Amino acid sequence: MEEDLIQIFEMLIAIVVAVIAYWQRHQKIEAKNETRQVIAFYDPKDDSVTTPPETVPARSWKMADETRRWVLSGHDALDQGELLRQIEAAESQQLLHYFLTFNDRGGGFYEIEYGLMKGSGVGGAG
Repeated sequence: MEEDLIQIFEMLIAIVVAVIAYWQRHQKIEAKNETRQVIAFYDPKDDSVTTPPETVPARSWKMADETRRWVLSGHDALDQGELLRQIEAAESQQLLHYFLTFNDRGGGFYEIEYGLMKGSGVGGAG
């Protein structure tokens, strides 16, 4: 009777170990798929992934509050509203690269990439 209990206990341990191994393998395969999607999302030559996977942090397309304040500084209220509208539209589309245009101060643009200021110019939009 005691040997039967030992065998049953060993079988239960083997089943638990097999379930854990299966779960770990599944997690590993899932992580590889997520990694492939993230790489494809950032690869300019690969257009198979057009929306960012959940693992891509929002900071990739969201502008930080400090950058937003800097973009708006020095503009009149009308252009501030227009710039905010453009920022919201780009972020709602989760764009990684876009241009913001303004009309005051002779007109110009800001080039935004990954939520950061990449460049700017006056006298026309890009």
